[in-house]
Amino acid sequence: MKSEHENAQAIRIPSWSECVVLLWLIGYCVFFFSFTLPNNPEFNRPGLLALLPVNLLENVDPTQDAPPSGWHNLPQRFDLMLVAGIILSGAWGLGHLLLRILRIPIEQGQVERTVFAFGLGLSTLSLTTLAFGMAGLLERALLGGLIALAVAAEVTLRVVAWGRRRLSEKNQTALTHALSSKPERQLRDAPSEFVSYKTAKICVVVLTIAPFLLAMFLGSMLPPVDFDVKEYHLQGPKEFYEAGQISMLPHNVYTSFPFLTEMLSLLAMVLRDDWYWGALAGKAVLMSFAPLTALALYAAGRRWFSPTVGCLAAMIHLTTPWTYRISIIAYAEGGLTFFLVAALLATALAIEQLSRASESRRHFLLAGLLAGSAMACKYPGIVQVVLPIGISIGAAPFLLKLTVGNRYSTVVRSTGVFAIGTVLTIGPWLLKNTIETGNPVYPLAYSVFGGSDWDDDLNARWIQAHSPDTHAISDLAEKFIDVTTKSDWQSPLLFGLAPLALLVTAKRRMTTCLWLYVGFLFFAWWILTHRIDRFWIPLIPLVSLLAAVGATWTANALWQYCVGFIAVIAVLFNLGFITTSLCGLNLYLADLTHIRQAAESTEAEIQFLNEMNLPEGSKVLSVGAAQLFDARFPVVYNTVFDYSIFEQWCGDGDDTTSAATKPMRSADEIRKTLNLHGVTHIYVNWQEILRYRPTYGYTDFVTPERFTWLQQHGILGREIDNPNRFREFDTLRERDRNEVRNWAPQLEIKFKNGRSDFLTSQIFPVLKLSP
Repeated sequence: MKSEHENAQAIRIPSWSECVVLLWLIGYCVFFFSFTLPNNPEFNRPGLLALLPVNLLENVDPTQDAPPSGWHNLPQRFDLMLVAGIILSGAWGLGHLLLRILRIPIEQGQVERTVFAFGLGLSTLSLTTLAFGMAGLLERALLGGLIALAVAAEVTLRVVAWGRRRLSEKNQTALTHALSSKPERQLRDAPSEFVSYKTAKICVVVLTIAPFLLAMFLGSMLPPVDFDVKEYHLQGPKEFYEAGQISMLPHNVYTSFPFLTEMLSLLAMVLRDDWYWGALAGKAVLMSFAPLTALALYAAGRRWFSPTVGCLAAMIHLTTPWTYRISIIAYAEGGLTFFLVAALLATALAIEQLSRASESRRHFLLAGLLAGSAMACKYPGIVQVVLPIGISIGAAPFLLKLTVGNRYSTVVRSTGVFAIGTVLTIGPWLLKNTIETGNPVYPLAYSVFGGSDWDDDLNARWIQAHSPDTHAISDLAEKFIDVTTKSDWQSPLLFGLAPLALLVTAKRRMTTCLWLYVGFLFFAWWILTHRIDRFWIPLIPLVSLLAAVGATWTANALWQYCVGFIAVIAVLFNLGFITTSLCGLNLYLADLTHIRQAAESTEAEIQFLNEMNLPEGSKVLSVGAAQLFDARFPVVYNTVFDYSIFEQWCGDGDDTTSAATKPMRSADEIRKTLNLHGVTHIYVNWQEILRYRPTYGYTDFVTPERFTWLQQHGILGREIDNPNRFREFDTLRERDRNEVRNWAPQLEIKFKNGRSDFLTSQIFPVLKLSP
């Protein structure tokens, strides 16, 4: 049999099929690089490709001027690295201990065991933080001590095992020498060229992914600038940390979601003993899901296809701009993606055991634990991971053609064990919601389970906002092109190479199953969600694996040289692209204090309030704005899908009264309510309210007249002068200009020269009564 190296050296005239495939790849790349970026329409790929040498060699940011930075700022991040390292070490220790306890039959040293250990460890650390938080025990000593104990226990067990192996080797020295001499001679005499070839491939892969991993690592420790992150992904853990306890936050419905990844951020806050710097350390922990996913892909590719496929799959995944982008932002998709691949790998191992009539229940239990962890990252995990993997487990005995009697008992046994594992990792989150609201999947399935602090109006607005606008075939075609080619952060290597996996005859059943899974994830995203682009990210690692298979579909050296050349261009383009601000904040080595101020500027009013140095004892009621992670002062707020606190405190009348016509409470009642809650300032963000009204909807109670009434009745003082509270009216979209004129014409400030400004926000002091 020819070695992989010898096959790679086979040079021959390409067949007609190889020519067609090469033309396909070239045509796809031309198509890929023809697009303007949908989320950044001022840029197009041809222009960015032309700027590639500039972006790589000079690191020029095409959208902003970066402040001075350099490696001398790296020590500012050492404490963040230390906290992240402690958490990952704890995950390693806990995960390996759990694998020992569960007696999963995977040998020490195998890549799969490392993948599963980190998966179980991170999931367990998250649940442990949840349990300690619910008990009000968010203490550094307790959580840090648990991590230290887990690491110490695993290291001790390894040292003991190593000592036993050494003793065994000493007792069998002669036999070991006899058995090892022949392999040593073979290794010395024959495969030196082959070994050097494999080493060269590994070096190429390492050198390729190294700059991407470095950019991910440094980027993950930068302050957050994304809306959802500041609204709940980090805001929720911040509030839990400040309260010293995890409890329901009725003003932020998003914090009732399963919070596996957010608990890791909270753990970092506790260990760092600071909500802000702990959040940055937590982001570094979440970044680790990208290399862990790549490690899982390597294990899967090596096991199912070849080591080359495993290496290529890991490389393609890590060099995809989407992987980079999701790794520097504290979203939940990184964790969901990792647990999807890990659960799929565990399921495949379980089915392999089943096909050999070996004990497979422990593998199915492991698959359930990982699948439940995927759902614990995000509710869509039940559709994207739990259901398809559960169905595949139920179908496996039939596909393996087991005997009829054994077939049905195996289905019951394997799916039952899988379900137990799933419940163990997602169950605590469902139980938490059941206790707090009566609805295990709050705020979903309101028509089935109901739920406190929720009503028909909120539920209708939620469903409308989180459902697709249309299911037209034309939209399906448009979204297909968006996902496969057009998306800003897509890589040409994914869908350029993945279709070629269908040409590989070996392991065709595996490639077919992977394609079916990719298709399922795409259609589930298109049919069931409101089609935010990051929601389809979990399919990227599967396509990366298929792309790696496609890249090796023929051993013709001409093909390998051509695909290698295209891969080099694609990787260099992706590297140049991710280091621009088009992929996120890219001030990798800037002064962290400076970047923190720059990140706060994304919410100018919050930055203004921070810089006001509010008196001790101040508390701000925020109306409209909910991305308040950067606020360094106590704040009361609600998200757009929660009851309006301002309306509850200031509005009179029952639920049958429309919000627009609801009268104000008496001045004394309002004043007493504000004093009772310690509110000293009210901040209203008209820009946010204007954004919500035509999209998610917003209560009609909040209008400029309400605040004028509060001023007239001596509750609010004169508006605080904030020079950043105006925006040229003509810069608003026509829809928004019409909305302002119909809903709140007072917000259009007209000048004698004909110019008009939009009043984006207002800040009022709450007046104190004279003694």
